Amino acid sequence: MNPRARQLGSWLAATLVIALLVHFGTLYALPRLVMRRALRIMGEANSMHFGTRPTAASRMVVRPSPDILYASCPFDLSSGPLRVSASVPHSTYWSVSAFDAATNNFFVRNDREVTGDSIELLLVRRGQTLPLSDNSLQRVIVFAPSNRGLLLFRTVIDDDRHVSALEALQRQGRCATVRADP
Repeated sequence: MNPRARQLGSWLAATLVIALLVHFGTLYALPRLVMRRALRIMGEANSMHFGTRPTAASRMVVRPSPDILYASCPFDLSSGPLRVSASVPHSTYWSVSAFDAATNNFFVRNDREVTGDSIELLLVRRGQTLPLSDNSLQRVIVFAPSNRGLLLFRTVIDDDRHVSALEALQRQGRCATVRADP
């Protein structure tokens, strides 16, 4: 093989290796950067944040719908599990979704899957100690793949006359760190 062809082959191999590194680096890093930025914008971790009805200028949630009320709970499980409770309207579509630090959705429940008027979740990292006083039989235990992430609550506005009632119901939602019992 002549030296020029060998040099061209080396350049092609190096270009391919760099392209693969950039590609896989982007697949790994970009979602985490997006979530880190979103969590900073969303507000304090382990507390509920209630939005106002979206308009064309709203951008707290990517491409928000003006027919949906949003609430969020950015979470950080480094201090312990998170107890989450929310009232569930059965007159319209409602859901809670959980996203990890890389924007992956790892949990979803909607109004059709909740039998009562509320849902209680215990969000934990694998290996975390569950609170002994916590009656886990009455809560859904959700295992998060990362310490940080986001819970997103959506309520469809079925009729403009119901907005105030749906907002009041949504504002009953809570999320807070649970300290492990000694």
